[in-house]
Amino acid sequence: MAAIGRFRTVRRLRRAALALLLFGLSGPAHAVTPASGTTETACKGGTSLALALKADGRMAAIDAEAARIPNGTGRFWRIERDGIAPSYLFGTMHLSDPRVLALPAPVTAALEQAKTVAIETLDVLDATKSSFLVLAHPELMNIEPGRTLDDYLSPAEKRELTDLMAASGTPYAAIRTLQPWFYSVGLMLPACEAARAAAGARPLDVKIALDAQGAGKALVGLETAESQLRVLASMPMRLQTASLIATLRIRDRIPDLFETMTEFYLDGRVAAIAPLSDRFLPMDGMPAEVQSDYLDFEKRIVADRNRGMAAGLAPHLARGGVFVAVGALHLPDTDGLVELLRTQGYRLTRAD
Repeated sequence: MAAIGRFRTVRRLRRAALALLLFGLSGPAHAVTPASGTTETACKGGTSLALALKADGRMAAIDAEAARIPNGTGRFWRIERDGIAPSYLFGTMHLSDPRVLALPAPVTAALEQAKTVAIETLDVLDATKSSFLVLAHPELMNIEPGRTLDDYLSPAEKRELTDLMAASGTPYAAIRTLQPWFYSVGLMLPACEAARAAAGARPLDVKIALDAQGAGKALVGLETAESQLRVLASMPMRLQTASLIATLRIRDRIPDLFETMTEFYLDGRVAAIAPLSDRFLPMDGMPAEVQSDYLDFEKRIVADRNRGMAAGLAPHLARGGVFVAVGALHLPDTDGLVELLRTQGYRLTRAD
């Protein structure tokens, strides 16, 4: 039993880290990313790590971990109950990669037939509102007055962070008054995604909502951008600083990680995304108090939000004909949306 409990704890830590990688949050990750100056000409995609992972045996370990997670495969599910029209649940990746935007035929058909489309937050449809949100709540982005990042770092951490920041082309002084989560999210955005965003491309969730709006369908938001922003800002500072340092350490590998995650996503290997990331953002070596922080944060960013989404969907699903599009990491596991909707009396089966 102890081994099972430890496995589940470590798995939850991994999933919490991945929530910041644009699978679990649709609004702030795009709306408040610091400008990087990336242009289309600077865009260089990553290289898949799949062959290397297979060659050294890590892929087998990733697949074994993923196999233990309920509802861990598939990104498209049919939601049924006798007497009402079926609804559908689609796991998204919050990117504008053309491969991600190319919806499979069954997904397109379900979207066309739906009367109502639900996404995480409708606030992503209004860039001005999202930008104003950051200005209206500076306390969510900035460190409390009278303190700086120096107050939360040990001398060794500050030296390492200063060196890592310098290597990335940004002086440490530029972020001394910012909460580290804000800068970390910007680091996680692949260069190609930043280039597409600068050119006006829309991530998948936004495209789905805009297409539905154009077709005259009812739109439903399950959260607000402010609530998502507050979840990110709720991270304890020791967790924020540890995450920022860990992210900067692998900065050069992020494009490769995203390319591999995209492949997993397109293959429907949703539960394999978390153990994949653990090979690059390991949590096991972090101090016990930081791991505890991750557990608390994971509850807020995944489990609590899943329950809120399931509750918000209930009246709409009862009428049938709903197409639900949320980050793919909200689907798997015992506290994922697939299982939560089953507890509401619906039959959920793979539709892909």
